[in-house]
Amino acid sequence: MQFDRFDTSQHHDVLILGGGFAGVYTAYELQRSLKGTNVSVAMVNRDNSFVFYPLLPEIVSGAIETESILNPIRQVVPDVDLYVGEVTGIDIERRQVQINHGLYGHRQYPRTLTCDHLVLALGGIPNTEPVEGLGDHGYDVQRLAHAFSLRNHLIDTLEQADIETDADAKQRLLTYVLIGGGATGVEVAAEIWDLFVEAAQYYPHVDIDDISVKLVHGGSRLIPDFPEHLGEYAGKELASRGIDIRFNERVTRVSSHWAELRSGEIIPTQTVIGSIGLRPNPLITGLGLPHDDRGRVIANRDLTIGEYSGVWGIGDNAMIEDPHTGDPYPQTAQHAVRQGKLVAQNIAASIGGNPTAAMRYQTRGMMVPLGRRRAVADIRGYTLSGFLAWFMWRTYYLFQLPRWAKRVRVAFDWTSGLLFAPDIVQLKVGQTTPPGKTAERQKEHETVGLVRE
Repeated sequence: MQFDRFDTSQHHDVLILGGGFAGVYTAYELQRSLKGTNVSVAMVNRDNSFVFYPLLPEIVSGAIETESILNPIRQVVPDVDLYVGEVTGIDIERRQVQINHGLYGHRQYPRTLTCDHLVLALGGIPNTEPVEGLGDHGYDVQRLAHAFSLRNHLIDTLEQADIETDADAKQRLLTYVLIGGGATGVEVAAEIWDLFVEAAQYYPHVDIDDISVKLVHGGSRLIPDFPEHLGEYAGKELASRGIDIRFNERVTRVSSHWAELRSGEIIPTQTVIGSIGLRPNPLITGLGLPHDDRGRVIANRDLTIGEYSGVWGIGDNAMIEDPHTGDPYPQTAQHAVRQGKLVAQNIAASIGGNPTAAMRYQTRGMMVPLGRRRAVADIRGYTLSGFLAWFMWRTYYLFQLPRWAKRVRVAFDWTSGLLFAPDIVQLKVGQTTPPGKTAERQKEHETVGLVRE
């Protein structure tokens, strides 16, 4: 790709694209290992904050405040140059990246960044393609703006239902369809139900029995990555609370007022939430690099890409094989952190003329909260469920949060939730309706910009 010769151009020794787990931990490790050298490290991210995604579903229920999971990147990696903007083009051969920047879209002069080492750590985007209309009429919780908007929308459905006199319209308002029974879908379903249980008491014309949460899952048990008995435990736990789980079923089409199942059933609803995974960023799929059948770049064992010694691929857009299983590493924060640390060590080794190391991390396990002080956990073959698993989940992720300031805030949010009534304030900042494809970017700037630190 050729860039405008009039672009403002700046050069860095290392350029990291993306400020998620993979990108931030790459920057953090480089900052530590290259301290005292003259190596220049820079990062490009669409926002100036790092979102702690494992706790994002708790934004929907209000269990924690939005700001509690946002860490300013400049405070996490103060020695790294940050460009807040969007990547619009990548030239692998020239090690050039074009970005546009500015919160309000004043982008008359694009900027070109050049580098010796380029780290592709851009996050994936929600996968809406399998369900017709989901991208236009559905919500997801894989981005902060969407989770924030979903919470506003859920509260709005309660507000509208409380004054609605038409029975069919009220039923449609209080019916919620979630697509996908993986870890994220299960957690979101539990958080939504907890929100309704706590909030319904403040709406005199809404009874908890009026609310219908339907979880549609294509498999025969929830969380298929977990051992069978944990998936069954999660299903029984959610079903005992009144969540309607549709196994071996799929949503095929979505509109603003209904969801259609593969069986032909039409579910009247104004809320459809998609949790069917991520797909690679289009910027990555369009590069002349080796890709797998999902469009992810295929990384070598040392996380370089193809024959390029200075191009590195990690995170959601990279296919990295686990030598212990032969399968790709899962797209989780746990693995993104390890990939970020290793790629930073390998870049430092390359700069110093030393050999690079292979990715040999062995997955520690997974934990999924189920609400109401319940969770399931699989820690290297040892399985737990119930309160102990929930306590382990909270303790682990509390100490994974960067910076003590945020850990204290989250701990305070969790503690106050045990003592006080839930907050059902509806913050009307930005749009609260599902973002269409043309309005998505505008909505994210409006919403995220107002909740950002």
